[in-house]
Amino acid sequence: MAVYMSGKTWRADIYVNRIRQITQSSFATKIEAEKWHNHQKKLLGGKILDKDEVSLIEYSPACTFDDFCSRFEKIHLTSIRKNTQVRYLLDINYRIRPYFKKYVLHEITQMMLEDFKVSLLKNLSPKSANNCLGLAKTIFKKAFQWGFIKKNPAEYITMYKLNDVKYGWWDKKEDIIKFLEVAKKDPYYLAYRLALDCGLRLGEIIGLTKQDINLSQGYIHIHRQWLEKQKCYGATKNGKERYISLMPQSELYRLLKNAMESHSDSEMLFLSKTGKRIGGRKLSGDYFQKLIEKSGVPRIRFHDLRHTFASWYMITTDNIWDLKYLLGHADIQTTQRYAHLSSKKRYSPNFGWDQE
Repeated sequence: MAVYMSGKTWRADIYVNRIRQITQSSFATKIEAEKWHNHQKKLLGGKILDKDEVSLIEYSPACTFDDFCSRFEKIHLTSIRKNTQVRYLLDINYRIRPYFKKYVLHEITQMMLEDFKVSLLKNLSPKSANNCLGLAKTIFKKAFQWGFIKKNPAEYITMYKLNDVKYGWWDKKEDIIKFLEVAKKDPYYLAYRLALDCGLRLGEIIGLTKQDINLSQGYIHIHRQWLEKQKCYGATKNGKERYISLMPQSELYRLLKNAMESHSDSEMLFLSKTGKRIGGRKLSGDYFQKLIEKSGVPRIRFHDLRHTFASWYMITTDNIWDLKYLLGHADIQTTQRYAHLSSKKRYSPNFGWDQE
């Protein structure tokens, strides 16, 4: 079924060739979900969509890259967060579209894409070139999945190999313990623990509500994030839902239980002094940085708490695939940045913040 309940909210799926290609969650009502679903169907010319439908988008030898790019923008870009849309549109309109605009879609070859890859380094750094190249690969992947081309010419295009990009994190347990000891008196102590113990992003933490937490079954459901600029919910960074396990005897479990009981009049867990949702900049800037200064530990960003979780997870478990899932990464290459911390010696997966 294309429109259905997911927890306490509604979700809509778009199927092409019986494979789910586009999804959007967190609709407050069924009507909103159906409206989004029907809009996507209209953009695709009504030739899809439900899982049980047989009609497919037919291969069209006359479709130009420019035509498909416009359709890609209307269908795929509308399903991702606003900030990413803006970045993608810049790459599409100033780099990708101008390069392939004159070609018929099915005439574009792997060699053309290899030439495009080389051309990117003339004006971009390897990292920015990879971002643009990754978007181009996504465009051709969707063209293949949606039936506009019979073969994906970008399938074997590889990304540029980058030097390891350093990130901030607390590599000494004593720094983490020292920080947490001071942070215990802070009203947002739970937020710091969610980042350190689970690797949640700031928007995922601020957007967390009681309906996302199931203490009886022991998990947190991460399926959306709070977008501060837009003042609304949006999909997670890569559109990946995930479930984080909770151990009943853990400090995090106790903190979540207390937070749910103490905020009986609100679905939100992180409120400002005025009773509204706490702002991300306020939490990560004023509150977090003051705690760092007070505890005397090395200065890092709030997002580096996520890096700290990932680094220690790799050290203690040596399981990069589980880490990929927990972080909500789209592909394993992103998670590989922590691979150098892998150790042949296995430790307990309990980090030990509360035992030392």
